[in-house]
Amino acid sequence: MNRKLLQFAALLACLPAGHSQIMDSRPVRDRAVIHNAIVLKKMDTVLGPAMKKNDIQMWIVFTREDNVDPVLPLVTPDGAYAGCRNAYIFVYREDARPLRIVLGCHGGMQGEGFFDQNIPALGDEVHVRLHELVEKYQPKHIALDTSTDISTADGLTATMNDYLVKAFGPEYTSHVVSAQSLIVDYLNTRIPEEEQYFREAALLTRRIWMEAFTREVVHPGVTTVGDVLWFVRQRCTDFGVGYWFRPDLNVQRPGRPFEAGEVPPDETVLERGDVISLDFGINYLDFATDYRGNAYILRENESDVPDGLKKAMKNSNDFQQIFLAEFKPGRTGNEVFESTMNKAQAAGLEPEIYSHSIGNFGHFVGAAIGVPWKGSYTSMEFNVRTHIPEWNGQYLAFQSEDNVVMTPEGEKFIIPTQKEWVLIRTP
Repeated sequence: MNRKLLQFAALLACLPAGHSQIMDSRPVRDRAVIHNAIVLKKMDTVLGPAMKKNDIQMWIVFTREDNVDPVLPLVTPDGAYAGCRNAYIFVYREDARPLRIVLGCHGGMQGEGFFDQNIPALGDEVHVRLHELVEKYQPKHIALDTSTDISTADGLTATMNDYLVKAFGPEYTSHVVSAQSLIVDYLNTRIPEEEQYFREAALLTRRIWMEAFTREVVHPGVTTVGDVLWFVRQRCTDFGVGYWFRPDLNVQRPGRPFEAGEVPPDETVLERGDVISLDFGINYLDFATDYRGNAYILRENESDVPDGLKKAMKNSNDFQQIFLAEFKPGRTGNEVFESTMNKAQAAGLEPEIYSHSIGNFGHFVGAAIGVPWKGSYTSMEFNVRTHIPEWNGQYLAFQSEDNVVMTPEGEKFIIPTQKEWVLIRTP
């Protein structure tokens, strides 16, 4: 086993018993099986209660090729094709799971067992069949994917909305409501299997950034920020996963302090004594991750980080525990923020918080700092400032980001957080 894999194996050894120790991504065929099983189970067990809670009798995901509603992959089988103009219709039933109907073209690509009815239609026939279904079920509320607050729930285009209004007619157009709350409840209500596979995504994310923080990749005085980022992006391709944002590599050193929102130019050369921080997330198994890893490039004759940097990591970990303890079921992102900042200030810490929800997309439908709603998966993102004596008192903003999941007992890490500096030793 090479040195990079030994480092990763050591990190995995810290995981509690039973955690998946993923060393490679799953084959594509296996990923499709996992996707289909999760989506079917959620449509069978989660969607009905979500429709009842929100008083929705019919939900229509109406989409078209090349401009696909973001919710579509999460209500259809792996490889489903949106078609020229397809409607995915869910009808609430009191004593059974919602009825699932697909209306449009390419019915053979909608998956056996996913839909109870497959109604072929093209062109104006889609309009006619939609009207017939609304007349048949007479829903009090028809939910459409429009939202001013959540982009995931805003997948219906203006022209497709006009098409639906025409199909419904004046009587049923007045029954239309936003699907925002329904989508939040459906997507953000997690089944046990999802945590297991999100953990795989998290482990693969960490493997890639651990590989980036090695002497094989980083050569002080030669390697640039861009070199590291291209390595990360290439490894994503090697593993057959996507990334939902361009990775960022922040650099701090004496004379180069942290600037919020700064992205160093790709041409920036890494030097001995640099603190580097990689912000990186992948798309894998229907999940988006978002993690930040921190490393120190040892100077000549150094075998460890300076004591000031050790203190910086301890301050970050101490704050992280305060932050984690304030996540409680039922609290909003704003409530967590206020209570966490009050306790951090009382402890003499200097944090900045910019956490966000995460899940099937990188910025997801759940709780985030600055919003009033709740969530189940959160990307706990912040920095804590510590003045470093070895840097003539200049502060280091230790940046941290971990993905956490809400449980009845409170928030917990998907995988263990970083508690030790990654040391990049160079010849």
